[in-house]
Amino acid sequence: MGAQCSSIANLSNNEQLFQLCGSIPLTANDPAWNQLFSFNLQIPLSNSENHEFVEGTAQLFQLLESNNQATRNTSSLLRVFLARATELKASAQCDKIFIWQTCNALFILRIIFSHWIRLEKEAVLIKKFSFQEESSCESLLENLAVQLVEILVDVPLREETALLHRECIQTLMLLLFVAASSYLTNNKSIIFKCLMHGPGALHAGLLTRTLLQHYCQQQPVPVRWLRKPEQGGSIVLGLATGIWSLLSRSSSSAEPVDALSDFAYQSLLLLLVLTNHCSMEKNWSNPYRQALLSFTDSQDPVQVSPVHPSACFRLDYSVLYSTLCDRLGDERTTLLLYMLLHQHQQFRNYVYTHADIQRMVIALLQELFKGDDEGSHHLYMSLIILLLLSEDEGFNANIHNVIIRNPLWYTDRVLNEISLGGLAVVVITRTIQRNIVKASDKYLHTNCLATLANMAAYFRRLHPYTCERLVSLLCTLNKRRIRVVQQLKSSDVESTSREQLEQDLSILEEVLRMLLEILNAAFTHQLGCNQNLIYSVLHKKEVLDVLRRHPAFQDIVANLDTVSNYFSNRISQLSEPGVNEILHSIQLGCVDFPKDQLKKFPELKFRYVEEDQPEEFFIPYVWSMVQSTSALCWSNDNMTMGSENEAK
Repeated sequence: MGAQCSSIANLSNNEQLFQLCGSIPLTANDPAWNQLFSFNLQIPLSNSENHEFVEGTAQLFQLLESNNQATRNTSSLLRVFLARATELKASAQCDKIFIWQTCNALFILRIIFSHWIRLEKEAVLIKKFSFQEESSCESLLENLAVQLVEILVDVPLREETALLHRECIQTLMLLLFVAASSYLTNNKSIIFKCLMHGPGALHAGLLTRTLLQHYCQQQPVPVRWLRKPEQGGSIVLGLATGIWSLLSRSSSSAEPVDALSDFAYQSLLLLLVLTNHCSMEKNWSNPYRQALLSFTDSQDPVQVSPVHPSACFRLDYSVLYSTLCDRLGDERTTLLLYMLLHQHQQFRNYVYTHADIQRMVIALLQELFKGDDEGSHHLYMSLIILLLLSEDEGFNANIHNVIIRNPLWYTDRVLNEISLGGLAVVVITRTIQRNIVKASDKYLHTNCLATLANMAAYFRRLHPYTCERLVSLLCTLNKRRIRVVQQLKSSDVESTSREQLEQDLSILEEVLRMLLEILNAAFTHQLGCNQNLIYSVLHKKEVLDVLRRHPAFQDIVANLDTVSNYFSNRISQLSEPGVNEILHSIQLGCVDFPKDQLKKFPELKFRYVEEDQPEEFFIPYVWSMVQSTSALCWSNDNMTMGSENEAK
């Protein structure tokens, strides 16, 4: 097997590696390639392993960079891989050794790209890998992108091909990162053009299906599949043993890699990258996005013609639904669910009518409850999904029929039994209160209020604790409003502080107005089913007395006064007004309540609408997830694409 190398510095003494990095050109037919690819290494699976490997090969890369312009050995390396990839796709009977060597060739390319993307932009890399001796304007990098796509869709995933599949996903991600930098800089990218409407787009639907299947079916890819093949030991060379020594040290100290879930999430990351770029282009459409947002249910006996040609596949919606619900604690999954609910009409309808809707809603509420423990983007996406769900009348009605018993994750108090709708109101109300006190984030509380407003006309049999928290929020915000007004009256307030106080006051008054409208909608549409809410309003009746004096609230408070005064008069006639007696009196009073005395207000109905330029948010967001959760590594300086345009 050759002598073991004790450090990475010894790699530069390896004959085959020195030929690649050195000053002597290698042709595509040179037998040295077979020797170079015959190494038995633990290809890095985690970000830390990749980082150590890239950093450890920095000097070798400098040697390669200094000689490559003259030798063009990287172009020869890429040509060899492309030839092998073509042969691999053409034959289903390729032995493990050939597949293994092909994967090693791609790994060497990926490490080179990992170095190059720190230094070069797409146009420079395209030029480095151009066909100089041919008239075709197609670059080797474009050809590589196409071949990677075709391997993923044409080569079956099994033990001997698992690592090759993973390397294809990783390398495509690197190419797309370089392409994204150019795309955001000047709205042009040769690689994106190739993948979106060039030869790379021919398999867009199949690639979308493949990546989605890898994710939602969690295909079994144990760690041993992603390490050295058993048949490779007889042809290990010096280069192999050096790299093997390096990776053995790095991987032994690292935490074990959960290859099964990692492979699924790497597939999802690539899918998110492909579907969130080029979504607003006028000259071409994104076939991956079209496929993702229009595939049909394989369990539906009705064959629906696809809206787009790229939507050429069917998938079991129930498997996808189950996978999404189980993984909503991960923001990559949350973004995928957002895309499907927002723009996939058939899947959205499936979710709205799903008998097990509490599984998804509870997972989302848990993320909202965590609040500060999660990144703000994840919190926003979870809340927007709830808003999208609340747009459906059937959903709003059904969640009050689902009873949740003792949700242990809700630690503010014990809830032995509460409706799913009541639990949603509690958590969203809690999110507003935390946001107003800590962040004053208008975007977040606007979406919270819009969700509650959509639900308000369907409030039924709310838990006493739910009603208490809703009315308590009204009181808390009003006290805060009074405090801000008093601060503004003070002559000691500086101009900058005054501006902030005025902004806070505007936000508080907006939230208060919406909360009053939510209470009014509940009483207008479901008075007879909301005795506990009436009780809570009566218990805190003094807040209405204060708000009534504010011009912005007078009209809506008038309706609440009508309800409050009516039931207060009934309760005043009780000889011993205990809680049970009061609730019984309210229940009887709902039958005779004069609804015609309530002023009618416009129906509360809010719909989520994306910003005019959604790519300005979603592209940086996707790449931030790639940086934080993928196994790839590169300079953080390169990961600032579009950050100046990022908006919540």
